[in-house]
Amino acid sequence: MKQNRILRNIFAGACACLCATMLFAAGTPAASASQHSLKHVAKQIGHATGKAAREIGHGAKKVGKEIAHDARKAGRTIGSAAKAGGKAFKRAVKGH
Repeated sequence: MKQNRILRNIFAGACACLCATMLFAAGTPAASASQHSLKHVAKQIGHATGKAAREIGHGAKKVGKEIAHDARKAGRTIGSAAKAGGKAFKRAVKGH
């Protein structure tokens, strides 16, 4: 459940960055376009998009680490239970 919440937060952040980039691009009036070259505006949009992509990547990395950590804990728990079950079976077979 925790991973779902984190993924939703990452997705929401990505959507917010994308919307901000689109609003920035759409909100650039023609007068501003004459002041700044189209290349400069495109560069700014590229930087904003790159920043959003980096943030998504970092968020995904955190989610992956949490999933791996939880899987490792579950694996240890299952392994401990299997070991205890094996010992109990061995004791039962030996009659102790």
